[in-house]
Amino acid sequence: MVSCEFWQKLYNFYERALSWLDGNKIRNGEKMRKIKFLLVTMFTALFFTACGNKYSVENLKKNDKLLKETAVKCKEKNDEKICKNVDKAQSELAQENWKKVKPEIKAKFDKFTKDIMAGNYATVINEIPEKYLKYVAEKNSTSVEELKKMMTEILKIVQTELKIENVVYDVDAAKIGRTSAGRNYAIISSVTTVAVDNQKVDRKQDSLVFEDENKWYIMNLDENTLKYAKKVYPDFEEIKVK
Repeated sequence: MVSCEFWQKLYNFYERALSWLDGNKIRNGEKMRKIKFLLVTMFTALFFTACGNKYSVENLKKNDKLLKETAVKCKEKNDEKICKNVDKAQSELAQENWKKVKPEIKAKFDKFTKDIMAGNYATVINEIPEKYLKYVAEKNSTSVEELKKMMTEILKIVQTELKIENVVYDVDAAKIGRTSAGRNYAIISSVTTVAVDNQKVDRKQDSLVFEDENKWYIMNLDENTLKYAKKVYPDFEEIKVK
């Protein structure tokens, strides 16, 4: 029986040949378009028949390297059957991981909230990945330590202008996912009640909780933060925000 790898190489060669012909304007006309359609359909069917088990949901979940490689390919060119399996495998892995880490994340948010309200800014800043702080520091021609000092001072000034009275977040309603790089993440919504000039104001906000080198971090999901974060974590481009 011809192997999956053989069909994959043959299909890749066929795609390159079509691209070359297109680029050199050799193929034209309705007849050639029909031939192309029939060939694509045939090769896709043969490829998936030979490689179906390799790209099954269960096999993709077991083979992290194959899943990542195929997820990247699906961003460039969508093969309906295989990419549906990739999406399903990613979703199931994200769900399974979330069940394991959810208690840890809830405890982290509880502590994070208490630290914000108590003014423990150093602890709050430590929830931000060091590599992200390093990137922001370099972009602003300063050191990580100086950046942390500036952030602490800004938080102190903000705290004098307003008082955080309550923070409510909903971990149970988190939107969870997994990027093509294999990074698990969750988007958690919260409502912060602050007192300003004897008035109470509710501020809605989303936080991004994500995994990096087996550690979970919390980051505000605002436009400026995400802009820098995408430079450090390119796979964040895949995270859909409101």
